Amino acid sequence: MLICLDVGNTHIVVGIYESEEKVSTYRISTNPNMTADELGIKILDIIRYNNIQANDFDFIVSSVVPKIEIIIKSMVNKYFKKDAIFVGQGIKSGIKIRLDNPKELGADILVGAVAACNLYGPNVVVIDMGTAMTLVYVNEKYELMGGTIIPGIRTAFSSLFDNAAKLEDVPFEKPKTVIGKDTKTSIQSGMFYGYVSMIEGLIKKYHDEIGEFKVVLTGGESQLLKELFKDKDKYIFDNELLVKGLRILYNKNKK
Repeated sequence: MLICLDVGNTHIVVGIYESEEKVSTYRISTNPNMTADELGIKILDIIRYNNIQANDFDFIVSSVVPKIEIIIKSMVNKYFKKDAIFVGQGIKSGIKIRLDNPKELGADILVGAVAACNLYGPNVVVIDMGTAMTLVYVNEKYELMGGTIIPGIRTAFSSLFDNAAKLEDVPFEKPKTVIGKDTKTSIQSGMFYGYVSMIEGLIKKYHDEIGEFKVVLTGGESQLLKELFKDKDKYIFDNELLVKGLRILYNKNKK
């Protein structure tokens, strides 16, 4: 059995695989102050919930939260008597990193690139909508050439609410029209139509610079915005892209 842990700033996505078949996916709130015991008990609860009888588990981890990595190492050692594989420098990915400083590349970006190229082919732009929204381009030669980083929707608007005294938090719900009729719907218009327009604008800029390519979108917010994209049928939406990428990387690196 394989357990994939995709550790983001907001959630830890837990994906469980039996051979090549995914059993289930769960989300746990990211808490850098949790203990190895707390995380271990949560993982064991997920295993029991799925009535998994196996007693041998391997782990592969992608993390953008360094403090959590120490907790996971300890948890896997204590509860599963294993050493987890962590996505980072030296892992076999099949992707060549063509950045000025490859060490700066986030593990999540590499995992998304691996998944997109292996599942949908290279010459692809991967858009991951999370705490940060990232766009990354991988060319036909499986070379990761670079990309764009923008605050995620909730990140950007949380900052707005914190710094604008008269603006209050609003539900993350699509308004009926682009032109808001009050403060609430005007903010929601920015959340939905504003971000869709920005993504479509960036895709056009990428086209101007590098020509044609595939577009793969992932992250929970991409599903909420999906119906608003003008050319949505031309895009690939895969909300479990990173978990799939971790499984692919495990297969490339297992001993």
